[in-house]
Amino acid sequence: MKVVTILGKGYVKEAEERPIYEYDEKLKNSYSLKKQRYTNMLPLLIDNFGVQNIVPIFTEDARDDQIKVLEKEFKTSHIEIFNNKNFIRGDTDFYEILRIINEATNEDNEYIIDLTHGFRHIPILATISLISQSLSDTNKIKHIFFAKEIINQKKYEIIDLKEYLELANMSYMLETFDKNYTVSFVAAFENEDFENLRGELTKFSNDILANSLKALESRFDTVLRYIENIKKNEQIFTFKSSLDQIKDHIENLKQISKKRDYQKLYEMSEVLNVKGYLLNAITLLFEAIGYYCASGIEKISPKTEAYVAKFKSSDIFNSYDLTNQSRNLVKIGEKMDSYLFGMKKARTYFGSDEKKLSKKEASEYLQDIKALVCNKLEEIPNIEEFRNFIFDAENLRNNLAHSNSSDEIKNPKLNFKRLLEDYKKFCIKDDILGVSA
Repeated sequence: MKVVTILGKGYVKEAEERPIYEYDEKLKNSYSLKKQRYTNMLPLLIDNFGVQNIVPIFTEDARDDQIKVLEKEFKTSHIEIFNNKNFIRGDTDFYEILRIINEATNEDNEYIIDLTHGFRHIPILATISLISQSLSDTNKIKHIFFAKEIINQKKYEIIDLKEYLELANMSYMLETFDKNYTVSFVAAFENEDFENLRGELTKFSNDILANSLKALESRFDTVLRYIENIKKNEQIFTFKSSLDQIKDHIENLKQISKKRDYQKLYEMSEVLNVKGYLLNAITLLFEAIGYYCASGIEKISPKTEAYVAKFKSSDIFNSYDLTNQSRNLVKIGEKMDSYLFGMKKARTYFGSDEKKLSKKEASEYLQDIKALVCNKLEEIPNIEEFRNFIFDAENLRNNLAHSNSSDEIKNPKLNFKRLLEDYKKFCIKDDILGVSA
């Protein structure tokens, strides 16, 4: 394991003048120091991790000063550790410094980096490098050492800053999720609560982008519980705002999920549109239309209610057939051959225990149901406008789903906004099919 240290200037000190160093309580469980007093972190690292494992990143002044320190402390300069590839020739060339830091920390599978004595902006650049690397692999970074001053120039406590990388990664992950439901690729967290939330948000993202709302609804309470667990951590002030935003948003989605299907899907469609997922949004809106039409047909009369109830309880039921056929029946009326049950199924499901319906009886029954629905639809004012709205929604859905292969869509976002407004007018405000009556 290599120890990468960013050197600053050093000052030669006699043994009794050197400050005391000690590990904090966490690091004491894994490491111990050979002695208490060192001039600075470089001789401490050499003495405790072996000179062959030390990789200093240095400017000319820092190298020259530290050579004097090492000669005083060890009676040798250990000149072999000062590799020219880690030499910072110009301390204002930020890109060159980043390159040197990246290369120094990319050579080994696992390393410690010490930021204690870096010169001005160099530790900041090192931190940027570490954050970018840690997004994909935090395991590679064993520790980030920093000697915290306890008594000015007399006593230092070596602490590990690695946990702050997890805080940075968590903050980044929450921001991307809050923005567009995606979970940025970050390595697994060592903090159990962080890792639990990352895993659940990943599943949440997959479900919502797949329009798998049933699976999504089962995750609300789990995500909220993990958020509450993290909020107990006193360090979360760094991303408390993001956590609160996500919590409020998921609680809002939870409330939406309790509404009737045609309302729930419409409101989820609005949410996904805001997040920028237009295809998902139009798909949900189109499904909302289907559920609204199914509910409207069911409410027409006790006969249609019993008919739909029979379908829902049958072994041929699935929600896609119910919503798709209901939407089509409202859209095209008498042109549909049958609604829900075909001739063969109607003879079986609507016959008596002793015998099934004859073909004639089944045909008349199906025609009667369809006529009942169609006649009621024709009595509704503005039904043609509603039908045109369904056609428009279907056309936009089909074009977006098939890469605009049918007609060019000059402004799909504006078209969808109009469809949302039309849905609200026809299905929520006017309730054209009397679903809420």
